[in-house]
Amino acid sequence: MPDHQNKLENNVFMDFIAFNEAHPFSQQLQPAYYQLGLMCCVQALPELLDLEEWLPYLWQEGMELSFSDQQQATEYAENVIKMVTEIQSIYQQGAPLMDLNCQEWQDPQQGPNNKAVAFATGFLNAVEVFNARWLAIESDEDAQQALQTTILLCTKLLPKEEADEQVLAIFEELPECDEILEVLPQLLTNLAYRVAKAFAVE
Repeated sequence: MPDHQNKLENNVFMDFIAFNEAHPFSQQLQPAYYQLGLMCCVQALPELLDLEEWLPYLWQEGMELSFSDQQQATEYAENVIKMVTEIQSIYQQGAPLMDLNCQEWQDPQQGPNNKAVAFATGFLNAVEVFNARWLAIESDEDAQQALQTTILLCTKLLPKEEADEQVLAIFEELPECDEILEVLPQLLTNLAYRVAKAFAVE
């Protein structure tokens, strides 16, 4: 038990979530797990984006976040930068993002819970928003396949009523949601690795 507690206390992901959920403007921000999904996607892009290019996507659509003072704005930016630095570091090590605690994203009866849905939605929305950047990997089969696999598996985590019959048929061929959540931490790192490898060659 102390080991588990220790792990949580030194978990940048959980710190980021706690910071967001306690933030005075939390209602104007996207859910914390959505933000994590978006950042995990953005940090895997072939070309790293400047913070200001994607930061507004962490806020609720149509919202313009205005902080009470400079200190509050700085604190928020520092937390985001700390989080993306951690993601980048893990990607570069080729290690799975175990501190996401994906094993807690599944309810025994209902399947993927709100955390899983928010994360997958954030990831998939980032793929869509930055689609032009992702097109750069089209020439690399490994990177393209890694992206398509990640998109498919994340899509299966979303509520089934949003999927049409053709998509549901594809889902039947995919692993179950609990298996997807088990491999997701490594899947994300594999995607970042394949993309980085494709661009290291050029």
